[in-house]
Amino acid sequence: MKKKGRITKNYEYQQVFKNGSSVATRAFVLYQLRTNDSENRVGFVVSKKIGNAVTRNRVRRLMRESFRLCAGKLRRGYDLVVIARPAAAKLSFMQAAAEMEKVLQRGGLFSVPNN
Repeated sequence: MKKKGRITKNYEYQQVFKNGSSVATRAFVLYQLRTNDSENRVGFVVSKKIGNAVTRNRVRRLMRESFRLCAGKLRRGYDLVVIARPAAAKLSFMQAAAEMEKVLQRGGLFSVPNN
């Protein structure tokens, strides 16, 4: 993922948390904030509650790849923060991809209705 498409600064995360709306599934929580940009920016959060460093990094990789698969179908102009819940540590890749699609669908981010 290119640096332009990432949320990197703490104050940017805080802005999304404070001013954005949220939706959740069993494994992920999505915060979204409408912006004036022509591209989406995304950040991923995996806390120490999820497990040790190996587990957290695995969950982060699953989240990034699952998001990448859906990114082309999303509306533009949002800052997104995806937070992993403890259930995410037990997901396979296919389950993580389905959960990511579900949380993005609940957030109303798909530009074309997703069947």
